[in-house]
Amino acid sequence: MQNVICAKPRRDTCAVVSLPCLAHCIAPAASSKPLQRAPALKFLSCIVALFLGWLPAAQAEQSVYTIDQYSRLVACPARFEAACPAKREVECPPQTATTAVLLVIGQSNAANGGERRVKTRFPDRVLNYFDGHCFVAGSPLLGSGGTEGEFITLLADNLIANGTYKSVMIIATAISGSQISRWQKGGDLNQLMLSTVIGFKSQYKITDIVWHQGEGDYMLGTTAQAYTASFQSMRKTLTDIGVAAPIFISISTFCGTEKPWQRDNPIAQAQGQLADPKAKILLGANTDQLLVSADRRKNDQCHFSDSGQRKTASAYAIAIKDFHASRP
Repeated sequence: MQNVICAKPRRDTCAVVSLPCLAHCIAPAASSKPLQRAPALKFLSCIVALFLGWLPAAQAEQSVYTIDQYSRLVACPARFEAACPAKREVECPPQTATTAVLLVIGQSNAANGGERRVKTRFPDRVLNYFDGHCFVAGSPLLGSGGTEGEFITLLADNLIANGTYKSVMIIATAISGSQISRWQKGGDLNQLMLSTVIGFKSQYKITDIVWHQGEGDYMLGTTAQAYTASFQSMRKTLTDIGVAAPIFISISTFCGTEKPWQRDNPIAQAQGQLADPKAKILLGANTDQLLVSADRRKNDQCHFSDSGQRKTASAYAIAIKDFHASRP
């Protein structure tokens, strides 16, 4: 029998790829030939190998990631294709009038917490910028938290497909589980965001900001007033360093069943009231309304499934296209 390698640290994936092992053990016993061809010891050894083999395989994938003190993914070598698809470094191109530079901030649903890892359909035009280097975009994105799927690469593809831009540079800085107070002036993630922007400011100018956050603050019971104040504080720190790009925000407060949820809650109210086209604050996606149960991961009913990633990417792409189409 060929060696079976579990490439991803997910039990459901491991169960699927290990079926050849179980079939090899069970099939002979189910045949009409004598049972001695598949003795109990062989069956038990295969079961043991299945469970013991999963751990080092999962650990092997996890060990290829480099995570910093903010929980950001900062390195994922291209030679580990199963863990780091599409992490091919390329030369950073100059920004043109038809290049989008997306700054992505927020928490896990804006980061690498999605169910499905994706690759760009435009490998020569959609890139992930991180720490002075450019990579072909694909999950997980460097610079954000988590190591799984995301909707940002899909959003970038949509912006090219719908004609808004001809190329897209993704600067991902979303941190899993982060509450908005960490993004306001003086917060640790505000400092991270500003240092990231200042680091590439001489090379690229931000065209659009994606802010997808709120679930954590709903769970914490943050008030609408506190949420609004923190958001405006964060926004002012960006304008103070010359960032004038539109901010596409979310209404996103639903995250599992741990806490009773109602649609009209203080965080959702604050997010809805923040939208102000004159101030270039636009609603990008209302995932509280847009997504149904099947659009979220079965194991937590919070993070996006494949369909949730695609729906969210589509909503943001339409909002960004509509905004730029309305500009003189």
